[in-house]
Amino acid sequence: MNQTTAAVGMIVTLIIGLVIGIGAAPMVMPPAPTGQVTTTVTTTVTAEMATAFSKLKVGLIMPITPEDYSWNYQADYSIKLLKEQFGFELSTAENLFDGTKAEPVATDWASKGFNIIIGQGIQYQDMFLKIAPQFPKTLFVCVDCFKGAENVYDVWWYMADGGYLMGLLAGKMTQSNKLGLIGGGRVPSIWGAHEAFKRGAKQVNPKVTFLETWMPFSWADVAGAKKSAEQMVDQGVDFLFSSGDGVDVGVRQAAKEKNVQMTGVYADAAHLDPAHIAQNIVVRWDICYLTAMFDYVRGDYKNKWLQADVFSGIVSLGAFGSAVSADLQTWLLQEEYNLRNGVSMPFTLDIACFDNPDKPECKV
Repeated sequence: MNQTTAAVGMIVTLIIGLVIGIGAAPMVMPPAPTGQVTTTVTTTVTAEMATAFSKLKVGLIMPITPEDYSWNYQADYSIKLLKEQFGFELSTAENLFDGTKAEPVATDWASKGFNIIIGQGIQYQDMFLKIAPQFPKTLFVCVDCFKGAENVYDVWWYMADGGYLMGLLAGKMTQSNKLGLIGGGRVPSIWGAHEAFKRGAKQVNPKVTFLETWMPFSWADVAGAKKSAEQMVDQGVDFLFSSGDGVDVGVRQAAKEKNVQMTGVYADAAHLDPAHIAQNIVVRWDICYLTAMFDYVRGDYKNKWLQADVFSGIVSLGAFGSAVSADLQTWLLQEEYNLRNGVSMPFTLDIACFDNPDKPECKV
């Protein structure tokens, strides 16, 4: 049967024959919830399946706007790649920061017969769990979520292995041995990335120390993130790790103005400021969305759990900034390869430390 490539530019033969979440996680994070089953990453589909995709009605809800060139940009970019490839009907909604604001939109779309509604963030989890039973023929894809229901499809964002790679890079590049971490909401996925970043940095540079702050559930707080980054640099930090959305925007601004290095997440952003953006974790949400679409069209979408991580190929390193030497680039790419292929499982985190960070065994 004829095959068609599943996403623009995806000439990879990545029908990865692995079950996401099994063997992929050196960090102890939420397993697939009771009653849910892991699903297999899909990147190619038959021509018949592509035709079925073209008939779908799909909606994407974003907490802020794609202009962040981060979480929301990459989601918008990814779903539009798939729309371009398959031609399904697409609606998007921006600046719906929480479930309360998003619920009328999601309910309206579902009542109009949308097949798949994607909520790009954990803040939509409770809202989806509430309305999903009312619309059993709609699949609600919840990104960065871990509480599933029959027609709520969890995509767990496993940020730790990417954070670990960024920590390795920061530990090698810092001159002051002071690193700064700035996060949006302190949720398990972002917390895990911060902790893994610290372990990566410490592994290659035991002298490093850390300053860390959170914009409490305010991923859109550009000004607050910038101010926090500036304060860290004033205290000697010369490499910043930013973990999402508008927080990335503020940290990028501070890194440029203060002339320090930084790394962010989600989109390949080094070209925005190659002198100061050393690297970015890039997430291929299109692979996640495609897998959910594939399961939906096959009728095998109930109680599903998909993990986005380096091991699966969904998460990868982006382009390098100009300050990263060729030797360091080669070394970090090898470390990424080792993680993806299970050659190394270099760190362990316990989810219990999320609620009890001051316990001695939880300290880096």
